[in-house]
Amino acid sequence: MPSSLSKKLLIGGGSVVGLVVVALVAAPLFIDVNSYKPMIVSEVKAMTGRDLVIDGPISLSILPTPTVSVTGVKFSNVPGSKNASMVEMKSVTVKPSLLGLLAGNIEVSEVTLIEPKIVLEINAEGKPNWEFAPSVAEAKPVAPKPASPKPLSLGRLTIDNGTLIFSDSKAGISVVADKANFSASVGSIDGPYTLAGGADINGSPLELDLAVGSKGSNGHNTDLTLQAGGGKLTFKGTLSELGPAAKVAGVASVATDSLTGFVGTLIKLTGQPEPALPPLLAGKFVFDGAIEASQMAFAAKDFKMTLGQDSGSGSLAVVLKPSLAVEGKIAIPKLDLDRWLAAAARPSAPAASPPPAAPPAGNRPATPPAASGGSVLGDITAKLALDVGEIVYNKKTVRNAVLELDARGGAVAVPKLSATLPGDMVLQAKSTMTGDAAKPRVTGEFSLVGPKLRETLGWLEVDTSSVPATKLQKLSLKGRMASSGGNVQVSDAVFELDDLKGSGGVVVTFGVPLSIVTNLNIDTLDLDSFLVPAAAQKPAASASPAATPPAASAQLAVAGPSIGLKAKVAKLVYNKETIQGVDVDVALQGSTLRLNDVKVSNMGGGRLAVRGTVANYSAPQPRPDIAFNFEAPDMGRVLKVVGATGPSDLGAVSASGGVAGTIEQLTLRELTVNAVGQNVKASGTLALPGAAKGAPQSAAYKGTVVLNGQAIEGSIDARLTGRPVINADLRANVLDLDKLGGSGGGGGAARAPARGQQAAAKPIDTAPLRSVDGSLKLSAGTLTSGSLRIGNADLAATLKDGVLTVQHFKGALYGGSLAMAGTVNASKPALAFDFKGDANNLIIGEMLRSTSGSNQFGGAVKVTIDGKVNASGLSIRGGGTTADQIKASMAGGTQLSGHIFVGADKTLQMLGTAATGAAGGVIDQALGNVLGAVGQRGGVGVGNLLNAISLVLNRFVNHDSPIAGQIDVAGGVLTDKGLTVQGNRATARISTRTNLGNSTTDTTINFIIAEDPSAPYLITTARGSTSSPSLNVVRGTAKDPPGMASTLPGASNILPGGQQQQPAGQPSRSPIPNIPLPNIFGR
Repeated sequence: MPSSLSKKLLIGGGSVVGLVVVALVAAPLFIDVNSYKPMIVSEVKAMTGRDLVIDGPISLSILPTPTVSVTGVKFSNVPGSKNASMVEMKSVTVKPSLLGLLAGNIEVSEVTLIEPKIVLEINAEGKPNWEFAPSVAEAKPVAPKPASPKPLSLGRLTIDNGTLIFSDSKAGISVVADKANFSASVGSIDGPYTLAGGADINGSPLELDLAVGSKGSNGHNTDLTLQAGGGKLTFKGTLSELGPAAKVAGVASVATDSLTGFVGTLIKLTGQPEPALPPLLAGKFVFDGAIEASQMAFAAKDFKMTLGQDSGSGSLAVVLKPSLAVEGKIAIPKLDLDRWLAAAARPSAPAASPPPAAPPAGNRPATPPAASGGSVLGDITAKLALDVGEIVYNKKTVRNAVLELDARGGAVAVPKLSATLPGDMVLQAKSTMTGDAAKPRVTGEFSLVGPKLRETLGWLEVDTSSVPATKLQKLSLKGRMASSGGNVQVSDAVFELDDLKGSGGVVVTFGVPLSIVTNLNIDTLDLDSFLVPAAAQKPAASASPAATPPAASAQLAVAGPSIGLKAKVAKLVYNKETIQGVDVDVALQGSTLRLNDVKVSNMGGGRLAVRGTVANYSAPQPRPDIAFNFEAPDMGRVLKVVGATGPSDLGAVSASGGVAGTIEQLTLRELTVNAVGQNVKASGTLALPGAAKGAPQSAAYKGTVVLNGQAIEGSIDARLTGRPVINADLRANVLDLDKLGGSGGGGGAARAPARGQQAAAKPIDTAPLRSVDGSLKLSAGTLTSGSLRIGNADLAATLKDGVLTVQHFKGALYGGSLAMAGTVNASKPALAFDFKGDANNLIIGEMLRSTSGSNQFGGAVKVTIDGKVNASGLSIRGGGTTADQIKASMAGGTQLSGHIFVGADKTLQMLGTAATGAAGGVIDQALGNVLGAVGQRGGVGVGNLLNAISLVLNRFVNHDSPIAGQIDVAGGVLTDKGLTVQGNRATARISTRTNLGNSTTDTTINFIIAEDPSAPYLITTARGSTSSPSLNVVRGTAKDPPGMASTLPGASNILPGGQQQQPAGQPSRSPIPNIPLPNIFGR
């Protein structure tokens, strides 16, 4: 062919090809794919009932490969969901397979999702958001199925920086996977499948590589590699089918630096909270073995396992249906338990503190933690064997530990149980299962013999220094074996400890946790024979906390089996005294001691019951949470039994309540003590920093204290190092000071001195005030002491170097107010005090009602006393070493003001009317008894005296009589200065000299009337003891007012020589009414 023709053909062909390429490139420019948006959105709405939003453009390109891209895609969520959109994607790119389409198959070569966010939710009703409700009401006709389905192939799926959120409100599960970068491929519905990539799931990185082959004769070949939480899981084997009924078989291996971290991360990936796994699983873990798994069973055959530095091998098979059956055998050459305990004791990340348990109501005992539940072997069939050649514990070896179990029909046989403990203690047991397979019977023998018990106890770090060397030499426990409810029992056991014998048994429950309970019954236990006398004991070497062996301290934090003891001792001899009815039910699991029930029925006549728990048992700071009840009719006998001393007259004592916390931080729950006539109940927190290392550095209490029914709330802080400092801030609604002291410490109250005998002058001990510093704040709604009643009492005081400074003491007193401030100086042996203040608007009626019970006096004649009094500039000071010296040294004074109101009924008014000369009058025939009360027995001038009394009384009744004057105290003697009471045309001038030291008074009241102010008209005196003064009334020298003559009809009846004399031998009757007057001088 000529070259020119060839060139033409090439040019022509090239031009055609170029035209085709140009046409393919230009074709998308003439096709408006965005015009299909409304149709796509409408179709999605019709099929799902939800909105599809395409914010960006749809682009189409043909070369180099056909590609469709969409940006800004949002698919709405179901109404009421947490997230508005179920799906959001920045962009989606789809590349279909051109050859597949030409062949009539639906094949996609590649799909790329950029920043997809997919939200899957299940609401509280259990409905998922991926269930759609089509909006098209009418049903469309079903298209006829093709003869053969078109094969579907997804070449490659790429997810770039994706996010998946899954939440199940009903199950409480939440999973968030972000930073997801995966590539996947689907060859066909039957495989092969591949998935590779990584994501952060709930904050934990995960790497996954999965390959599932096409289905073959043995199923799908499967390779899996998963890395998370510092561990790696690999599997290589087969998958029988794709679906929930698949069976897995192959070789699995696990390698991780921390088994607890790896397992915890895998559980957290599922949305479940990370569990608190046993610290023993915190070491390096390796597993290799063949596994088979399905919904019906699981088996691991001939596996090898390493945990930490200990390794083992074995096989395990579990059948789930139709009933649970387990068969396994594990052999471990050597198990170093010391190393595991030391590893478990290493500090770990602090866990979140659980919320404090609610305190039990009332005196109800604290509820012990739940013990082991029912045996897991009760309803399963199991054959298990564990063979450990050596177990290293406390640096010594337990040899040849073998345990074989055979469980069937609720019975558990022990074909072999053996171990040799330090001290040549040998454990041996063997039981067999016989009889009906549905209800088998277990029989066998159990033996635990320790000929060198002290050596065994020393291995267990039990201190035997306080026990005589002849004791704790040998131990033996032998009995018959049986089984019921999935438990292993040792019954009819004979117990021997040296020469002490008893009966008992053992019950082993294979629950969670494993429970081993030993029962003992002893008739008489002479505890004295097991104790070395105090004089012969060697002082124990003080060991610092750092010297505690690591294994011993580590075991406190390790959760293990529950070791229980139920012991009943009929008679316990201690300190040569017999204690009866000792019943103990305790259990130790790891570091927690459970006091299920501890009772003593007779201990010196007293009885005790305790329940609760002690966490961190044997640690430097155990944490008790216990409730107790104690009653003793004679506490002296109880103290004698326990070897303690105390006052012999303590009498009956009872105590109850709850205590929780540590010795440095205790919570008191209604802690109640009744003793020596006192009752105390406390609920609050008591902090004693430093108490775990010896004497506490300080003490602080916050809560309530009820002392003899008086509820006091507040806080008390005390610094105990150096010079003690005590600060108290207390509050009370009602505080009766007389109820706080009671009868004191001993038996009865102190014997009072004989009648007429002077009480011994007891020196006041001021040393306690010099021994501490501090402050006190006290507020009480009502503060009472005897008849004294102060409302809204507020006290603030400080104590420094023996000087008590009262900044203020104020409150409401007798309807008025009281405000005082001052000091009490106890810096020297002699006590000194100095107080100043004011008392205003004190209502005299309330004062009399509080002190005498009433402010109304008289029989036929009623007299009511009321008014208000002010004591301004009140001051009182004194000092001394005894109460008598203080009374004798008292000095001070006050300015009195106010008024007194004396109300009288009509009888007294009519009497006063007669006395002033008005016509007529009514006089009570009993009025003459007044004269008897004041020492007048009749005589010259009696009629005149009666006139004077009635006149004076009338001028002070039924109106306010102002009070004025000064009261001074000097040398313990109270005197007046111009003290007067102003009546109606009459004045009462009071002159008093009252000795506060010897409680005597000499008081004179001169009544001056306006008609003759030159001299007293009536004179009243009170002399003698202030508790029972001698009262006297005499007529003064002042003249009677005009009209006073013959104004008392019948007065001559009591005058000597009168016209109407009483018959001889009969007492004279007086017309003067009996008016009992209040004692204004106190006791």
